[in-house]
Amino acid sequence: MATALVFLAHAQVRLRLESVQNATDQARHAARTILGAEHPYTELPWFWSTQGPYRLQMVGLARSDDDMLVLGDQAAAKFSVLCFRDGVLTAVESVNVPADHMAARKLLAAGTGITRDQAETEGFTLKAAASTPLVPVVA
Repeated sequence: MATALVFLAHAQVRLRLESVQNATDQARHAARTILGAEHPYTELPWFWSTQGPYRLQMVGLARSDDDMLVLGDQAAAKFSVLCFRDGVLTAVESVNVPADHMAARKLLAAGTGITRDQAETEGFTLKAAASTPLVPVVA
């Protein structure tokens, strides 16, 4: 699979992602560009894999220096790791919680700027956060 080196606005990094999702998104972007659309590539990277009984789903690009918060039940293998950079949600890695993955995709794509303080609020769920009116953060 061939993928081009691209600038990923969500992560503020230039890299190549070797995934089916990214290759498909880049092909769609190239087709729109050929047809005259003039807009930057802004697709949010996401990935998934099934490893035995585990459904792994990731959205955004986590880094080892991210501030991480675990939501859910690790013992039951149903949890998500929320990754924060400068106090704002930048990636979510989920194990056996597809609802968290879909909610995180919606939140990150909208640029809502969920903070760690919000995520630590009692009763917080990604699904509930994604179902409220989404307001992008304006820098």
